[in-house]
Amino acid sequence: MKPGQSPRTEVEVDPAQAALAERVANEVVDCDPSILSLIVVDSMGRVLHVSRSARLPASEQVNPELVRVFGTIAKLIIGAANNAAQVMGKTEAVVGIFKNQKVLLVNLPEYNLLLALRLSRSANAEYVSDKIGDLLATRGEA
Repeated sequence: MKPGQSPRTEVEVDPAQAALAERVANEVVDCDPSILSLIVVDSMGRVLHVSRSARLPASEQVNPELVRVFGTIAKLIIGAANNAAQVMGKTEAVVGIFKNQKVLLVNLPEYNLLLALRLSRSANAEYVSDKIGDLLATRGEA
């Protein structure tokens, strides 16, 4: 292995899943004004698509390497939350509340996808999650 080379082997992304991720992202990112950006992650934690709202200032955008790390972390969080499924039912979404913004992780297990959304601090995360579910159901995506 060469210095700086990753020890894991990268698996090629399914083009159909990448196309689905892009369609979902394009539908979702502008469905609610509180959505600032979103990352679509596959079942292995790989980022398939990133969309940003025009409402997210360029100064608040993060670099691609940090986006990749966020994708992996989002998948780990959903995986950990799924450990409670026998007691609480399947994980539909997880909310993180930060000083200035919120993060909403929406699980789409039927497509092996996860949406990691960056929301404004004042957002009603459950409302946004329900709105996304309704949108995808209406569009035939979920």
